[in-house]
Amino acid sequence: MQKKLKITTGALLLFAVFPSVAISAPFDTIPPIQSDGWAADPRDQGMSPEEFIRAESLHFMAGMAEREGINNFYHFQSLARAEDKWVVNPNNDVIYSMGIIDASEGFTLFMPDTGERFLTAQIVSEEHMSQQLVGGGIYTFDPGHFPGSHVAIGVRIGTDASDEDVKYILETLHPQLRVQASAAEPVPTTYDEVAMMAVRDAMMVEYDKMSDTFGLITDDITNVADWERFTYATAGIWGLAADEYAMYAPYALPNAKADTCYVATYDQPIVNQFWSITAYNSEKYLMANESNIVNTGNATLNEDGTFTVHFGSKEACAEVQDIKNFILTTEDNWAFTMRAYEPDVDAFYEYQMPEIVPVAK
Repeated sequence: MQKKLKITTGALLLFAVFPSVAISAPFDTIPPIQSDGWAADPRDQGMSPEEFIRAESLHFMAGMAEREGINNFYHFQSLARAEDKWVVNPNNDVIYSMGIIDASEGFTLFMPDTGERFLTAQIVSEEHMSQQLVGGGIYTFDPGHFPGSHVAIGVRIGTDASDEDVKYILETLHPQLRVQASAAEPVPTTYDEVAMMAVRDAMMVEYDKMSDTFGLITDDITNVADWERFTYATAGIWGLAADEYAMYAPYALPNAKADTCYVATYDQPIVNQFWSITAYNSEKYLMANESNIVNTGNATLNEDGTFTVHFGSKEACAEVQDIKNFILTTEDNWAFTMRAYEPDVDAFYEYQMPEIVPVAK
């Protein structure tokens, strides 16, 4: 039997206050990051790791703030689409709302009570640190809680992707989502965008070699254990969550061709929420607005509970009989990310990604 998308939180409505701490600038609480000996050193492209990580964060924040300004939410009206370039590796299981907040003088976030529906707010700082809130409530952050002046808040609301459900989210839940902040200055744009893009390209090469992003994200930079992998992941999938909330396993098939039909069979990850495979081009953007994802809600399972996915163009896979799950590829060097939301962390650490192989002719 096909398993349908579970979109629950089981959370009670919360009222939380996060007290102020000593105000610090980004990365002031750690010694300089040493990148000598990395497979790709950001300094070779003109930036230190700290400068690149903060530049990626500010670049995202400045771009998003162009949509709705500071301290307002931009509500996406659908699942992510190929023409969207607001973030690399977009999640296509949820409806997003994004807000860029001036946190320098504190703010309060109001989240709707969604009952059993999946709802999280991820607050990402200029250091690319992540704090996760689960379930509706009122959350207050005092001045100095986040290093730097601004944060990005990404709200994810689970959906079964039906027109009726998306309409309910847009018309009923989104109007209840808001922020009150005491300051509203623009996002700093003092970073070198040309250098940032050069570093990103160099880091992306190494990101594509990573088999997972496990254990990388935390809410405090003093807890980061591997700055090399963290920096590569910042380039490839900015906005990661901590493992207990979501885990990500990227897969890049070497020399993948758009006009070849490939196949692989996967075990279902063990999750409390949902899992998904979403395909992207070499720049980590969606390739098409159809057949770009296989997830808990739409997968057709094999009798043993596994699921088989064919990847390729419609023409390349046209002669394959009885395709159960199809992901459309329109560009060479495509890749995908497997997501597991509220996973069994230990089990996902051990998850073995099968090799994608061309369909036998």
